[in-house]
Amino acid sequence: MYEAEVNADIRTWRDVLSSFDKAVEECSDVDMLVKCLLEDDLWYIPFDSGMKLMEKAKSLGGCSLDFLADYYSFKAAFLDPGKEYDNAVAKLDKLFQ
Repeated sequence: MYEAEVNADIRTWRDVLSSFDKAVEECSDVDMLVKCLLEDDLWYIPFDSGMKLMEKAKSLGGCSLDFLADYYSFKAAFLDPGKEYDNAVAKLDKLFQ
């Protein structure tokens, strides 16, 4: 019985994340996307969904200091060392100078 409940919970969670990802893909309101990101200050949005959200907001012109600080902080925190990571750290340093 317990396993069936867990499987139902997992399916529900996957459905929620899928709906969230679809809403991000369909949204063209940069202010709404940035607000969604900034209100998730404890980073409850899973990594892949958070990256999709940030990349979409950035591609639509998200450029407020708060957004860019979160964008580059997230990348610096989660990317493996390499060119993209180095770029994120450099942009983050530049933002705070």
